[in-house]
Amino acid sequence: METLKMYWMAFNTSLQAKLEYRVDFILGVVTSCMLQLAALGMLWIVLNQTKDLNGWSPEQLLLLFGVTAASLGTSELFFNHIWMLPYYVVMGELDRLLTYPVDSLYFLLITRPELHAFGNLVTGFTLATIALLRLHAPWYDWALLPLFILCGSLVYTSALVIFGSLSFKFIGPTSMHFMIPHTLLQATRYPLSIYPGWLQYGLLVILPYGAFNFLPASFLFGKEVTPWIAIVAPLAALFFLWEARLAWRWGINKYESTGS
Repeated sequence: METLKMYWMAFNTSLQAKLEYRVDFILGVVTSCMLQLAALGMLWIVLNQTKDLNGWSPEQLLLLFGVTAASLGTSELFFNHIWMLPYYVVMGELDRLLTYPVDSLYFLLITRPELHAFGNLVTGFTLATIALLRLHAPWYDWALLPLFILCGSLVYTSALVIFGSLSFKFIGPTSMHFMIPHTLLQATRYPLSIYPGWLQYGLLVILPYGAFNFLPASFLFGKEVTPWIAIVAPLAALFFLWEARLAWRWGINKYESTGS
């Protein structure tokens, strides 16, 4: 309990410090909303040429889009600090973190919330809500939505940790390798069935983004997927969290202090 309280205090302190810059907060939220709506505009251009996308209606696509945006926003709000890991390794800042009486990975993740995450969260939940309303979704669809979004944020964050752990081996100030899981996350805005087989495999097995978005949506919309697929999202999140922990421990074992 004391450890959880310490994590909460660290997160809350970091968030309050960020919120002091109100102009940055407003600009970040507006910018992220505009970026999401711009991407949504591209989808609407495609739908103007066809009534559906490989059997997925506009409302169903809107739900996929919303879940992806909300999952991204949740990760950015609560677990964003992993993006700073390459800088910490190069500058020796990780030495200080490793002396704290807490889990180094969890403490690193929660101590730099990103303010533009609120824009992605608002946009994501708004789009998902509109989609469910227009689809006249039953109550269990509404109840499962937060679960799938939480699982999505955990899978995405775990992917960032796994790729971030490469910073311990391939030392450099750049964070470009984080763009691989970030870019692939954007692919889940669309049904995975439109992609070639190798990419579908990658997004279902190697980076199981489809487990929290495409597969549950396929089940909810009755697209010939068995009911047990509904539990794939939490299982994928738990398994990928375990893999992220292994990757982090591997990285810590490879870490060599700057000595400064």
